[in-house]
Amino acid sequence: MARSLMSIFGVVAALSMVACSGDKGDTAGGAEGEGEGETECSVDISGTFPESGETEFFYQAAVEAYLTEADSTATITLTDSAGAEVAGTTSVSDDGLTLYFTPDADLAPSTSYTFEISTCSGETGGSIDFATSILGTPLDCDLSGKSFRVALADARFVQPDPSVAALLFDQLEDDILVGVSSMGDTELDMLGALSNGAGAGQNYCYPSIPFPPASFSDPAFQVGPADTTLAVAGIEVTISDLGISGAFAPDCSYFGGGRLTGQLDARVLAPLISDLLGEDDPDAICTLLTTFGVTCGPCSSDGENYCAEVEVDQITASTAGASLSCISEEECHPSCPTSTCDDPTAGICD
Repeated sequence: MARSLMSIFGVVAALSMVACSGDKGDTAGGAEGEGEGETECSVDISGTFPESGETEFFYQAAVEAYLTEADSTATITLTDSAGAEVAGTTSVSDDGLTLYFTPDADLAPSTSYTFEISTCSGETGGSIDFATSILGTPLDCDLSGKSFRVALADARFVQPDPSVAALLFDQLEDDILVGVSSMGDTELDMLGALSNGAGAGQNYCYPSIPFPPASFSDPAFQVGPADTTLAVAGIEVTISDLGISGAFAPDCSYFGGGRLTGQLDARVLAPLISDLLGEDDPDAICTLLTTFGVTCGPCSSDGENYCAEVEVDQITASTAGASLSCISEEECHPSCPTSTCDDPTAGICD
């Protein structure tokens, strides 16, 4: 049961795909501005995303600046290699300490940019140079039948807290696999699965995860957001508003810039972890999550406060070789060595 529990958490965290950078607000602005009688502005820039010299920045990502204090005068300017300013929108986190700049259009692949931050009404600030990766270049290959191995350890967990992510990493023994069943001009058929151990192929004893059709705009894809149901230990678990996105490399050798969002409902998870908690009370699960800084909030399904938000970005996945099989039932596939089905072919889905 513990293995099944951690497997489902792993799939959700990786497929359904962390430094904690805060929630984005609507417009630029900090908590306190500089005014008459106030102390001298002493805002410093504690870090940026990307960092200076980065050469693999994802072409659809927002740039970020981390401030030591909230500053309502702080601004971000992004320019391309020719010095032309990139149009976009600036926003801040709820605590005013993270400044975001989201370009209005995708950045160009394999291109240099300069990221300038102004603080204290322009009295202080800084700039960094970075470049985008090759991602964003159109494909010259067919994705049909290809599968990819997700690199969880390299992802950036925005929600939940990184301490929760570390707990998941310690328990998850299997890799997360993502496959493309078929490729069209504007749509991909995709599914997810668990491996049979680190670096191994698909585990045929676990059901695969059929995703809703993914929209495809060469080379980027977007799954959902849509409710997705997984079968774990004979129990159906629904992940609300699961969204997965990213972009494939032009030679189909990997995808990067992956982002996952969704909700985990404590009421749905309760039967899976009752053995661990000694009860199946979803309120107890939410109480346990608070010890990791995770708060159960309103569920998109009914507004009740039993759902934890999941957000992971900067997900990468290298090619995993063989195509994935669609498996409908646990331990019911002919390639599962511990199959318990009278008719193993019943575990094969279309």
